[in-house]
Amino acid sequence: MTDQKLRTLITTAVILDRHIAQEDARLKEIKAQIAAEAETRKEEATRTDGGGLSITFEGADGCIARVVTAGPTLLASLKPDAKKFSKIQAACHGLFTRLFETDFTRRPVADFRDQARTLLGVQAGALIKLCETAGKTTVSFETKEATSE
Repeated sequence: MTDQKLRTLITTAVILDRHIAQEDARLKEIKAQIAAEAETRKEEATRTDGGGLSITFEGADGCIARVVTAGPTLLASLKPDAKKFSKIQAACHGLFTRLFETDFTRRPVADFRDQARTLLGVQAGALIKLCETAGKTTVSFETKEATSE
């Protein structure tokens, strides 16, 4: 690709990115308005299998918007230093250990890669690779303000 083609491609991408961002913001506002309307019509909603609510609205051309409010979910875990921990423990009325199980986890130490290399030498590479996840590739744009000429 020539430099000129690359410049043109980048300019096109920036214009498209700017347009998508504007439309995305507009869509979020509209979705928020529809969700707010659903809140005022809870009596029209139907219960979902998960304990939530679902309501469907029809658009002028027959299209639909379905608003689903999920039912409450349980905490995935409860750490002893969590703000709610003591309140939850007290609400168990002495049955905390019957209602919650201990979950033991491990996480890499600070400077894990350096520590592993120091302690394991050439064998550290395999361990480090096992403990890594692939990085995500992203493309972002810095847009300059459009001039009004």
